[in-house]
Amino acid sequence: MQRLGATVLGVVFAVPSAWAADMPTKAPPAAPAEVVREASNVQFASEARYYSWKGDRGSPPNFNGAPGSGSQWYVPFALQVTGKPVDVVKAQFLVRSGWVRSSQTTPGQSGTVETITDTVLSGSWTYLGIGGVQPFVALSVNAPTGKSALFGTQANARMDPDLVELSTFGEGWNIGPTAGVNIAITGSLMFTASVGYTWRGPFDRERSSAEVNPAVQTATSLDPGDVLTGTLSLGYQDPEWSWNATGTVSEETKTTENGVDLYKAGRRYVASATVARNWPGQWGQTTVNASYAHSNRNEVLFLGAPALIQETVNTNSDLYRVGVQHLFLVDDTLALGPTGSYLHRNNNSYGAGTLQFVPAKERWAVGGLARKALTPNVTFNIRGEYVWVDEDERPASNGQMFSQLANAFVAGSAVPIVSSTGWMVAAGINVSR
Repeated sequence: MQRLGATVLGVVFAVPSAWAADMPTKAPPAAPAEVVREASNVQFASEARYYSWKGDRGSPPNFNGAPGSGSQWYVPFALQVTGKPVDVVKAQFLVRSGWVRSSQTTPGQSGTVETITDTVLSGSWTYLGIGGVQPFVALSVNAPTGKSALFGTQANARMDPDLVELSTFGEGWNIGPTAGVNIAITGSLMFTASVGYTWRGPFDRERSSAEVNPAVQTATSLDPGDVLTGTLSLGYQDPEWSWNATGTVSEETKTTENGVDLYKAGRRYVASATVARNWPGQWGQTTVNASYAHSNRNEVLFLGAPALIQETVNTNSDLYRVGVQHLFLVDDTLALGPTGSYLHRNNNSYGAGTLQFVPAKERWAVGGLARKALTPNVTFNIRGEYVWVDEDERPASNGQMFSQLANAFVAGSAVPIVSSTGWMVAAGINVSR
């Protein structure tokens, strides 16, 4: 039977924001013995994804009361090469980028941007000469080939990341080395520990996120904080069951704007788990994944304060996600089935990576997925889903709202409960040899 479970898209594309939990789950990680035996391999993957949404208001919803709408085309692509330059070293190299066209058509908030996304170059090297222990090092580099500063109406193309996949289209040079070790506890159970540090370079933005008037497009240079991340993971696989549990802790340095300290994100904790069950015969595979993210209080610049001060109340949001999919095996080359997901964001917040406001909400999605093996080395994938979102009410007192980054009340208007719906379709191909 041709293998349908693995897709390069699921492995190599880092899916941003809330959509990460809603993507079809990748195949379970290989057992330790299979990692050692893996031969040289070249894989190419690309997928065309289209998102469309409409809602009671535009994005952001406090700009005006007009009904909102928007769409996004996103075409990621990746090339991955895996091999063993010597018997005891496994090497893997990856290049990924993409093209995006994002457009909001809300009256008074219309805008369109079209650009290549940033390009990521990464490599990893794993030493296989120690029985049951596999130390590894990795390096990832983000090249700023995308567009970070959006002037004029283009800025309106930054839409809610829970409605479209990309809400930011470029940043600066990032360099991220990682070191870690895989430890085979048994032939089916692997423990992984790693630590990484990412140096994030400065880049230009079209306006300050701390402006009292968010419509002001002041040219600004943003230098985001560097990030230190520790990761622990435990994975298991046998012919029927596979699961993986991962925990990460991230610490970030100060973010500056035009050379002045702007804020320092609180320590971030993320826990995630995936469980998959292979059923007998044509019943296929069921996969369930879940994640939880929490951030401690930020340090922010009070208006008029000489230095950053820790928030008195945590303005970050906790994020809960759960997703499920089941693939039935129709025949030796075709698998298809339903998917579903749920997301809960418990507080209004700014995205740490984009400095973009994201409101508290609940998000549901239902859809389906199909994978067809056209040849032993070529797989075609198609999927779709319908999404509905309810954003929490945001009251304003005397025409003012609290700004997390400014840590003060600024001009604003109350926003009622906002309901939005959307859908996405995607089709792609994976080629390996």
